[in-house]
Amino acid sequence: MWKNVCKSWTGKWHQLSSFSAARTSVEERIIYCNQPDRNISSGFLPKSLYEQYRRAAYWYFTAMAALSLTPFSPYTPVSVIVPLLFVLSLGMAREIWEDLRRARGDKEVNSRQISVYSGGKEERKLWKDIHVGDIVKVEGGNYFPADLLFLFSSTPDGICYVETKNLDGETNLKVRQALECTMCLTEDDLKNAQWIVKSEVPNASLYTYTGLLQCPDGHSFPLSPPQLLLRESSLQNTGYVFGVVIFAGHDTKVMQNATPPPSKRSRIDKALDTIMWFMFGILFSLSFVTGIISAIFTRNRVPDMYYLRPYENNPYFNPRRAAVAGIVSFITGVVLYGYLIPISLYVTLEIVRILQALFMGQDLHMYDSETDRPAKVKSSGLNEELGQVDTILSDKTGTLTCNQMDFCRCTIGGTSYGVGQTEVEIAAHRLGMSLGKVHANEKPLEEYQQQADGKQAVDEASDNISTQNRPKVKSFNFFDTRLLGGNWMKKDDAATIRIFFQILSLCHTAIPEGSPDDPSCVQYRAESPDETALVIAAQQFGFFFNKRTPSTLHVKEANFEGLEIDRTYQLLDVLEFSSTRKRMSVIVRFPQGKLMLLSKGADSVMFRRLGSSNTETVMSSTLQHLRLFGEAGLRTLLFAYKELHEEEYELWKTKNIEAQSTIGKEREKKIEEIADEIETDLTLVGGTGVEDKLQEGVPECIAHLASAGIKVWVLTGDKVETAINIGYACSLLRPEMEKIIVTLQDSYVQQSAKRMNGDGLGREEHLKDPDERVKEQLSEGLQSMEVSTHENQIVSEGLELMPWHKAQELKSSSKNLERLTHSDSSRGPNSKSSSGKFSDIITNAQVEENKQSVAGRGPTSKNSSGKFSDLITKSQVEEDKQSIAGLGMNLVNGVSSNNLQNGGSKKSFESEAGGKHLRASIAQEFALVIDGDSLAVVLADDKLQELFLNLSKRCASVLCCRVSPKQKARVTKLVKKGLGEDKLCLAIGDGANDVGMIQVANVGVGIAGVEGAQAAMAADYAIGKFRFLERLLLVHGHWSYRRISILILYFLYKVSLMGWIAFYSNIFSFFSGLPLYNDWYASFYSTVFTALPVGVLGTLDQDVTASECLRFPQLYRAGKERELFNKEQIIYALANSLYASLVIFFFPVALYLLEAFRPGGQVASLQDFGAALFTGLVLVPNLQVLTIVQYFTWIHHLTIWGSIISWYVFLMVYGAFPPRLATVAYKEFLEALAPSASYWLLQLIVVAGALLPDFLLRSIRWYCWPYDYQLIMETSTNQDIRHQEPESH
Repeated sequence: MWKNVCKSWTGKWHQLSSFSAARTSVEERIIYCNQPDRNISSGFLPKSLYEQYRRAAYWYFTAMAALSLTPFSPYTPVSVIVPLLFVLSLGMAREIWEDLRRARGDKEVNSRQISVYSGGKEERKLWKDIHVGDIVKVEGGNYFPADLLFLFSSTPDGICYVETKNLDGETNLKVRQALECTMCLTEDDLKNAQWIVKSEVPNASLYTYTGLLQCPDGHSFPLSPPQLLLRESSLQNTGYVFGVVIFAGHDTKVMQNATPPPSKRSRIDKALDTIMWFMFGILFSLSFVTGIISAIFTRNRVPDMYYLRPYENNPYFNPRRAAVAGIVSFITGVVLYGYLIPISLYVTLEIVRILQALFMGQDLHMYDSETDRPAKVKSSGLNEELGQVDTILSDKTGTLTCNQMDFCRCTIGGTSYGVGQTEVEIAAHRLGMSLGKVHANEKPLEEYQQQADGKQAVDEASDNISTQNRPKVKSFNFFDTRLLGGNWMKKDDAATIRIFFQILSLCHTAIPEGSPDDPSCVQYRAESPDETALVIAAQQFGFFFNKRTPSTLHVKEANFEGLEIDRTYQLLDVLEFSSTRKRMSVIVRFPQGKLMLLSKGADSVMFRRLGSSNTETVMSSTLQHLRLFGEAGLRTLLFAYKELHEEEYELWKTKNIEAQSTIGKEREKKIEEIADEIETDLTLVGGTGVEDKLQEGVPECIAHLASAGIKVWVLTGDKVETAINIGYACSLLRPEMEKIIVTLQDSYVQQSAKRMNGDGLGREEHLKDPDERVKEQLSEGLQSMEVSTHENQIVSEGLELMPWHKAQELKSSSKNLERLTHSDSSRGPNSKSSSGKFSDIITNAQVEENKQSVAGRGPTSKNSSGKFSDLITKSQVEEDKQSIAGLGMNLVNGVSSNNLQNGGSKKSFESEAGGKHLRASIAQEFALVIDGDSLAVVLADDKLQELFLNLSKRCASVLCCRVSPKQKARVTKLVKKGLGEDKLCLAIGDGANDVGMIQVANVGVGIAGVEGAQAAMAADYAIGKFRFLERLLLVHGHWSYRRISILILYFLYKVSLMGWIAFYSNIFSFFSGLPLYNDWYASFYSTVFTALPVGVLGTLDQDVTASECLRFPQLYRAGKERELFNKEQIIYALANSLYASLVIFFFPVALYLLEAFRPGGQVASLQDFGAALFTGLVLVPNLQVLTIVQYFTWIHHLTIWGSIISWYVFLMVYGAFPPRLATVAYKEFLEALAPSASYWLLQLIVVAGALLPDFLLRSIRWYCWPYDYQLIMETSTNQDIRHQEPESH
């Protein structure tokens, strides 16, 4: 909603311009409570006309409208101005409709009421009337109308709970704490409140705030984020709060963040601008030629034409002023040939795109029933971009995964607990892969598991639990009887296990909701799903966190006697988590009086803070277990603690208060430095592994997108090992891929060994600059690619000589032989490749047939390298061609080439050029994996960026690990820059931290999920689940690209017809500018007579069905390679229009020069000739649609034949007007055209002559060089015919 406020058409929000007192510095402002400021209103000027006139064609037609007022114009002013106004009105109507829709939302927000205390009296005010210094009361469940300084609440401890999902996408409840000096106030105390607030100036930082509250008694108290209630966050689980308005209107932090989204234009729109300039060039060239010839003609021939009165004082035919005559002819030509510029194309595009967007929103296959959200299109101008995407950049958590965390495993004191399989492990087993072998010098996972705890312990636990993952409690998917049921108390290290569970139950910011006495009714509102899972895990282990106050934590614990005891821990300080710190800590006082620092965080950060008292065995085992957890796809955290002395804590507390009292940018830095001082010399306890399951359909979606030739990048915060194995689980990485890993960090086992041995980095490694290490790894990756490309070049050259389906058979056979040789048959039926090649379409039965066909070739056909390129040499190509000639394999889901012969399309299937995207590629696929540190080095160096882009553009998949939220947008910007104008990138995410990359990308897709609606609000398209992206691109994107491409090409064709004919007619009229037909004929040509068929074509036409788009994702590559909209297609459309215009013009000329037109023997008059010619001009483009449409419906026929009939109806109705209005069209059809047999014969000849060559060329192209969709259409037609035929017995 807040983004709508930012774009308010009504301008209700006012820019804050003054304060009650002057600012004391550039980083400070003073606010006096109960003395509200007044704001200054500002208006908003609609930009509809500006948006319309961003198109060059509109400027041209405005100039033409002005020229139509001059005596040189061949058309009347009304016939030129009315179409321009009509087109502008439609465009402005759409803009106004969108503005009014936004204004309704703005008005709803601005008209909300709130209680305001002024002079001790309560009154109701609208949000828009609130000012800085007002004291407001907000009741539970409502949104805050401005940024407020929290004074007190309905709770005696001065706390409140707020939900900030509209700000940062987080759905957890956050605690806000009032200052001690205000928390005990009452409403009566507000009458004479005279506080002074020294605040920072308005800024966009949602997570920081500094200020001082000065009380009347002279005491000052530091203000920090816990005292700030931000606008657009809501009050939850609290009766009411009172607060002072600190920032209002545009000064609020949410409005400071409301930067307008970047203006995005599709590639076709940009190409259309170039086409318009090209058409302008043709127009002015024709006009220039007209002017030159007219001047020469006037000087040399007009003197002999007495009937033109050449020597009278007129600018048209005066030989003495031939140059003037040429200039006049030039101006006349500019107006006369103006129909070469398709002004109505822009309006048609807008309408068609809106209709396409409506169809997308109504697609039930993209409707998310869980959230009751259909797909939403917010930038319909990018519809065709969905069909041309080259690279997808995706967030992981919440986008590919459910963002629903399950506690799966843990390690305590060097012992690993938890048995069962994660999704990554299940996927690895299905693919026949062994986990734990990310690097060549490391041992497999199973061996580590046996070494870590002893195989006997694991087997003992496995015997007592189900081997299937069946979680009984949400967010808890842990199975191990050694810890469950209180069995942990019987273990020798029970004390260590106890402190581990205590950290789980205390080190967090979660808020319990429900009855403290009934664990089953309690729900936790935490900062992240990970934190929720950890608190629930503590509850399942017997440590039930049931209550939180600002100063206490209440936990119901199980003691060693098996009894539950309520314990109260005093909460002294919370050192909050941040993306920079990557950890959080709490300082609590245990019931026994001990001061404890409990900490958890990323292992890469926490390990550096461990003290020397930790044993090497526990540290190495814990790191080893966390590495294994990561390879199993789990998110890991390290847990540690530290016992504090009173003197140490008091000294640190004093420094912490001083740091929090700082105002300005240095405050956060000082607070972090103070936190670093106390978070040292920690004692390691253990770690956890939490699983974030993949969303339904994600692996299949990514596999199909890869088959479509789309490169997928995943940007994740996971470590390299975790990310790689999750990549396999979601089909981002595939077994046949060759991985290129770029990292500045060793594996965790190697790190542990170096650290335990005290070795650190070797001298050579230490001396290497990070830039050099990254450059070296990127260069090695490029070299390996070049070697693989060279090895496959021999095979590529050989296969180019074959029909494409035979080359496919050869590759499929060789790959199956390779798999047999490697004994990969154990992968099972579900292990089919998702490489995105046409070979994946072959059925299992065909694969078995191929295996048998090539089995006799023996092991000598493959060497030890295992690469397909080594299976075939140049000398083997002919032999292989012969060996597979008799396979007769089915090409498209069971349709053999013999069956295709029945449809007459075997030749097209065997054609080299035909079906080029369905041809199998034998090139080795690569995947790039890069960690966050290496990525930071790349982003800081232009040369490394170029090297990185060269490498990544040649990879099918890219996995960026340990990526920070800030890096996402920078990576997206880099990829967009690297792809250039020829290729598009799409970004998809679900959280507020994904907004940057969504706005930077060519196309942004947001998922409205657990993390709120920020991404969906900022995106161009919003969907409910990641799997819907497949249908959005492969179906709607493919259709939209095809429809828009054909629509533009058809428009160029039909408007050029009029332009060429106007040029021919001007030649025959001695460049006088006399039009052949009535002005209104031309005015209604594009807006009435030929408008609807092309609109329906752009809205409904389909080359293949939705199911076929998904079944054959290779069809999507046509959009990536601009098959349907390129220079060749544009030139062909213009050439076709040039030919058709010659037919439409010269056939009537030839016919009416040879015979009489009227029954009395009279020849055709100018108006007869013009009306007959214009009839052909209406028939030809309308009937041309019949040769373009691939998917006929009754709507197509209605619009095509209805448009033709509308021309005849117009002739009769307009011809019935009085001669003063109808002019030359007076009863033209009824008295002249209709009775003439030659008129009807002429139309038949013109239509056949104009359309037949194009029809023949299309047919030859289909037969000899078919597009992929044509192959699929023909195959589907043959299947339908066979299904309709009765079975023979």
